[in-house]
Amino acid sequence: MKEANVMIVFLISCAAGLQIMNRLRFALIVWVIVGATISVSGDLQFSLVGIAFQAISQLAECARIVLGEFMLSGRKLDPMTYTAFMAPTCFAVLAVANAVAWNPAVVPAFMTHWRLLAANAGVAFLLNVLVATVIKELSAVGFVLTGLTKDIFIVVLSCVIFGEQVTHAQSLAFCMTLAGAGMWSLMKILPEAPPLRLLKRALCMPIAGKSETDPLLPGRKV
Repeated sequence: MKEANVMIVFLISCAAGLQIMNRLRFALIVWVIVGATISVSGDLQFSLVGIAFQAISQLAECARIVLGEFMLSGRKLDPMTYTAFMAPTCFAVLAVANAVAWNPAVVPAFMTHWRLLAANAGVAFLLNVLVATVIKELSAVGFVLTGLTKDIFIVVLSCVIFGEQVTHAQSLAFCMTLAGAGMWSLMKILPEAPPLRLLKRALCMPIAGKSETDPLLPGRKV
């Protein structure tokens, strides 16, 4: 179900006015989802309760990402201010959960491993700032696509370093997912690139022509 995050974020972004829905963008999102879904392998054990919790958590996470883009877009907040705004809220939620599931062994364990916990807290802080920066500079959809790309590279590194097995179908699915993410990036950087124009024709979309303000001859301005 995690593979559907990119579609959920895209739809919420469209509803919030942060993205524009058209056939090209929808096709690229479906392209990425199909590739990511094919790469999934393992035993399937259906649980209605598990599906419900997973769906609720996905909706909440996707809504949080889109809300982050809304707050960061338009230079309303910088990544550091956004992180400082979110940290107390997260601390309050975790403090309540920690109080409910409190174990007296936490204190001596903390005193023993405080150096590791301090390093972990520093890495978590840098990660949160980096996440906010990616959402601000790209978008919520771009952040989710970056996460999929990161997951693929983790699997590839596990295969190279630890000898994890990757099937041919998974390899093709990884290439398909990366190609879809690359096409989305190309659409943002060069909207009229030849591969995108070809895909637009395949989707029966109008090709943007020259506007009334474009010069009729090269090097001549109207």
